Amino acid sequence: MTEQAYVLDSFDPEEDELLDELSNQNILRIVKGDIPDNEVNLLLWKCLGYKQIDGVWTSDDVFPKWRAKYPSPPDVIGVLRNYTYSIDRPVQQANQQLVASIPLKYKQGVKEHLRPLGFTGFMLDELTPNKTRRAQVANWLLFYREALRGKTLEQLRAEQEADKASAPAPAVVGPDSLQRRDAGSKMEPQSHWKYPNKPLA
Repeated sequence: MTEQAYVLDSFDPEEDELLDELSNQNILRIVKGDIPDNEVNLLLWKCLGYKQIDGVWTSDDVFPKWRAKYPSPPDVIGVLRNYTYSIDRPVQQANQQLVASIPLKYKQGVKEHLRPLGFTGFMLDELTPNKTRRAQVANWLLFYREALRGKTLEQLRAEQEADKASAPAPAVVGPDSLQRRDAGSKMEPQSHWKYPNKPLA
């Protein structure tokens, strides 16, 4: 498949099923745990571009940088609910990669889109790995719905370049700062600092 023909969306924009799956109401169900773990994974895989053909998952339509790391769809929730390091570590890493791909301006998606539905978040003592990962997947799905769905790689990369060009310099400590530095410490110049976003395109 050529890059020009590549579209980051394998769905028909008029497909009612997908619109329902990415609705705020359904994403709230994901966050609240009303949808099984494996179904949350399946929805995410679909949005990432994975397809199942004759029982075999293919990655031909997956975001290029994600496909390079995950040619097969990874579990990002932890369907086994087994948090032993050797078992859970791959799940944790895949989830972290997903979170890292969300630009800063979309990081508050769950809060912005689900608060009007009455969701106010979890208390600290309520959090579990499963709840945290569900919220992170939900945030990515909102990002996908709002910013990625139906766009070509060319469009996405053009938007990324435009965002870089228009982004104000972050307020970080640089070598010209008046703040005292400890001996031997190295501060990163503002011109070299950037939000650690890892785009999928």
